Amino acid sequence: MRDVSLWRSLLGVEKTVIERVEFDEDAELLVAHVRPTKRQRDRCGVCGRRSPGYDPGGRRRWRALDLGTVCAVLEADAPRVACREHGVVVASVPWARHDAGHTYAFDETVAWLATQSSKSTVTQLMRIAWRTVGSIITRVWADVEATHDRLAGLRRIPSLSS
Repeated sequence: MRDVSLWRSLLGVEKTVIERVEFDEDAELLVAHVRPTKRQRDRCGVCGRRSPGYDPGGRRRWRALDLGTVCAVLEADAPRVACREHGVVVASVPWARHDAGHTYAFDETVAWLATQSSKSTVTQLMRIAWRTVGSIITRVWADVEATHDRLAGLRRIPSLSS
């Protein structure tokens, strides 16, 4: 397995170019410098449509799943695009939801943990605040709601009148 494939698997990212990985010994923090693949760039963060660039934005970090006892983050440029429908927004990235400070893998792990244990346990395991757990659950549930019809397959059961 190549180094890039290993890092991509460990960090739980797809459609992503990993430029380099650094370890900050003082902060005990692994920083992966990444960027979206060419096909994933210049897309609206809300709807995912290709949009013209607006400005370069700045650098941004997204929390990834810890690697053992080491906290990990993805760092990338966060340019803004001008979407016809949504106006000027931060461009979409393939590793995180719009307006989220965590990767998909991190969000999904927190949401699953929240179904299996107490909120206090989740906050300690994932090193996040209670409010963050609530925000993550809201984001993940919105994605589930958008892709699944909870009433699909429902049939009317005739009432039994005597």
